[in-house]
Amino acid sequence: MIFDRRCVVLLLWAVFNGVDSSIIRRPEDTEVRVGDSTYLNCSFSDATAPKSWYHYPVGKGANERRYVYADDQLFSPYDDRFRIDTTSSDGASNLVMNRVESPDAGRYVCQNNGEPETAELIVLESTPRCMSNIDSNGIVGSNSCGREKETIQLSCVVSYSGNIPPKLQWTRVKNGKASAIDDSLLSCLPSDGRIACNYTAETDIELDGSHFVCQTSRAANTQYRCSTESVRILYSIENKTRIAKSVGDEVTCSIANSSSSDCSYSWIWFDGDLEETVSKNTTLVIDREGLHRCEARCSIKEFVCRVSTTLVKASSAPGALTTNTTTGLIIGCVILGVSFICLCAFVVIKMIRNKTARRKIVMEQIAEMMKLLKTEDQLRQNAAEIETLKADLAMKNGNVDELNAIIKARNEEIEELRNQATRPTASRGLLVATDFEAMETCSDDNQHSTSTGCDDQKEWTCKTCVFTNTSQNCQVCKLHRESQ
Repeated sequence: MIFDRRCVVLLLWAVFNGVDSSIIRRPEDTEVRVGDSTYLNCSFSDATAPKSWYHYPVGKGANERRYVYADDQLFSPYDDRFRIDTTSSDGASNLVMNRVESPDAGRYVCQNNGEPETAELIVLESTPRCMSNIDSNGIVGSNSCGREKETIQLSCVVSYSGNIPPKLQWTRVKNGKASAIDDSLLSCLPSDGRIACNYTAETDIELDGSHFVCQTSRAANTQYRCSTESVRILYSIENKTRIAKSVGDEVTCSIANSSSSDCSYSWIWFDGDLEETVSKNTTLVIDREGLHRCEARCSIKEFVCRVSTTLVKASSAPGALTTNTTTGLIIGCVILGVSFICLCAFVVIKMIRNKTARRKIVMEQIAEMMKLLKTEDQLRQNAAEIETLKADLAMKNGNVDELNAIIKARNEEIEELRNQATRPTASRGLLVATDFEAMETCSDDNQHSTSTGCDDQKEWTCKTCVFTNTSQNCQVCKLHRESQ
């Protein structure tokens, strides 16, 4: 009779108050593990309207409901583990369930005077369990070692009580980054209170180092999960790509394999039957021209095989010096050096020849000046004799004007003779000094016996000639000294 009484109370309250209270927050399907706590939310617009919760246990008929809460009180067997949290500000009447048991599973209804709002409670018997064929020795992927390619097979299993099964989600995690697997790729099969969600993955190299997580997706307080161990993909693909590189370039062996695969690498340079291992790393910095190949010795579980992959043809780098170029440069440098030496020798010889020619010219000039000076002295002597005769004749005749004219004419003749003596030297461009400053003491080479100056009052005695009183004499003596 308790059920009828509670219904009558709700109906009478609705008739006499005429309040239309609408739902604000509906309860949602929730998953919880046996022994844990959870809650179902329910809120109405009218906080003063009476609210009730009742339960449809799993396996019971649609008319076999049990009241959990009504008329501000909880009923047995829920009163010792459940409670109602109410909030007048938002009209909330939330059902909180502690120490959940398997019989608590089923459909719960929240209602006031309007339409009932329902939610399913799924009680998990345990945490989901992850199963897979992931081998600690690795999963075989596509390879050139004769092993058949394997696939990754995952299964997430959990037992439960409820009208509907729990919702499970698979996620792949690598380097801390999670990627959810699309539900369309999952195969979830519930049967007799147990569900298994299966996922099959191709052994792609991107899966290496990943692990998989299965978790519930509708738990209120926490998500229940399990995870697999990390996947190790034994992956080896033969890639016979032929590429062209230059000396100095870096090339990487193009065998695709996981970082955990047991492979050793070698780069081999070869020319016909001649071979040489030039590197034992995955990368190679090319240091010579010719053909190079990469070989990998890989262990695929119990199989060991040798994989020959990238073939590289290396040529000299653009702008690099080849052997022929280097030889040509050396020969060119030798020719240039010899040419420079020949040029220097030519210049030295020419300088010597110029010096010899200059010395010869100076000697010729000295000889010519000596000849001119001798001629000057002879003319001076002849003119003096003639003028003496004329003077004697004029004196005898007593003609003073004639005598003065003779003396003047004689002086003019002497001056003209001097000009004639120096003119050939200037016209021929003699290399003589024009300033006759006083000379220093004779040098140790003993070119002069004495050297006391080059003015009109001092004598300059050279080793082979002695001249006095005239600048011409000083020039001749100086040129004579230079020619020695």
